Amino acid sequence: MRSLVLAATLLVPALASGAARFAVVVGNNAGSAGRPRLWFAEKDAERFHETLHELGDFSEDRVVVIRGGTLRQVREALAATDAKVRLARAAGEKSLLLFYYSGHAGPGGLEMGPETMGYDELRSLVSGSSADAKVAIVDACESGLLTQVKGATAAPTLNFALPEDGVQGTAFIASTAVGEAAQESSAIGGSFFTHHLEVGLRGAADADGDGLVTLGEAFRYTAAQTLSGTAATRTGPQHPTYEFRMSGRGDVVLADLRKAESKLVLPADRGTVYILRGPKGLLAEVTAGDAPVTLALPAGRYTVERRAPEGRATADIVLERGTTKDLPSLTPTRYELARAKGGPKPGLLYVGAGVEWIGLPHFGVAPDVRIGLRKEVGPVGLRFRLDYVWNFVDDQGLRYDLSLLSGGLAALFPLNAGPILIEAGPELGYGYATETLADRRSFSSGMLWLGGVALVTAPVGPLRIGLDASVGAVGFKLNGQNTVKPAASALFLVLWGF
Repeated sequence: MRSLVLAATLLVPALASGAARFAVVVGNNAGSAGRPRLWFAEKDAERFHETLHELGDFSEDRVVVIRGGTLRQVREALAATDAKVRLARAAGEKSLLLFYYSGHAGPGGLEMGPETMGYDELRSLVSGSSADAKVAIVDACESGLLTQVKGATAAPTLNFALPEDGVQGTAFIASTAVGEAAQESSAIGGSFFTHHLEVGLRGAADADGDGLVTLGEAFRYTAAQTLSGTAATRTGPQHPTYEFRMSGRGDVVLADLRKAESKLVLPADRGTVYILRGPKGLLAEVTAGDAPVTLALPAGRYTVERRAPEGRATADIVLERGTTKDLPSLTPTRYELARAKGGPKPGLLYVGAGVEWIGLPHFGVAPDVRIGLRKEVGPVGLRFRLDYVWNFVDDQGLRYDLSLLSGGLAALFPLNAGPILIEAGPELGYGYATETLADRRSFSSGMLWLGGVALVTAPVGPLRIGLDASVGAVGFKLNGQNTVKPAASALFLVLWGF
């Protein structure tokens, strides 16, 4: 269903100087009749092309990009590229070919709409190129037919020896074993294999920290991450495979991190995953380990999310061109820690009922109904409420009805981290009260509220229940005079998280 073919972008030392690098990058969302359109094949091809140009030292005049093209266009692009390869070799340059395809594939080969390029033809075109070095990586359903490795023997940790100096030959890498399906993910915006390959080339696969990502490092990282990412899917685990036939001396290097516009260094942080979102829709998911990881990234603004067993934390950073920045320590807030232990969602809508007391003679307690919204903003929970209070008062013969419509905004801070969450903080509110006497005369006054709030909530099935209590002072006009009276409320809430 999906396929990707890749050749080495940089050879060291044989191709590090004066190497001619050529690439044909193809993406096609359409497959044979009856196949659903893929979501990300052409997008994957574009992102891979950008990574090659940014980190692989491919000049634009030596790269052909085909989106949604025909089989004839692909064959012609390969033939024209091979003619350029021969000219480069005649001029004394070492050469290397990259062919990348992302799209549908099946037992018959790579599918481009109603047309199919068989695996034998693909092997022949790549192996028959005049380039000194060729590497093919196939990210596709049934792409194991290219390497002839069955699922039972596929192993992402395979450790093959790389040739050195004067590298020649062909390497084929497939994202699946024979009989397996390649998978896309809307969460990562691409295929599992291509996504992890790009992240690996940007530095996550640089196991020895030398700033160069080799073919072996890229394969081992991408295979392990693909297997891990697909293990729990409905389709099942996906096992990348390879066939490697090269000779000579020198590692095949796929990316040179020194060419990056900017770099971000993730700290050693075992057991955590970092999610980066940046310019041009860039998305990277990196599992941290025992050593720092340097990522080669385009300059721009990024949102970084740290996911760990103890909670989630985020930060916004800006990478300037030509700079290397260390990611600061990201620590979950108490709210994030609470959610990790079964606490409430970041947003809560609620309704409630209870009583309110105001320090007026013979006022007693009055019924109170409330609707509201609580929303986390970083380490603070903002709670907005609307209340309606009514009461009948008999103050030594002075009888009146009182109605009060009020609203308030509170800043709540978590006092613990767990399923039962306790929050407290200050609140500022304002209301409008109307007093109606027995003879129908009425008096009105604005009421300013300042106090403290405590909110305790606990999960009950898909909802939460809670107790909302406040105490403070309310200012208003009484008999034409400004006055301040104590006030308090207590309400039972039902909350729905979002």
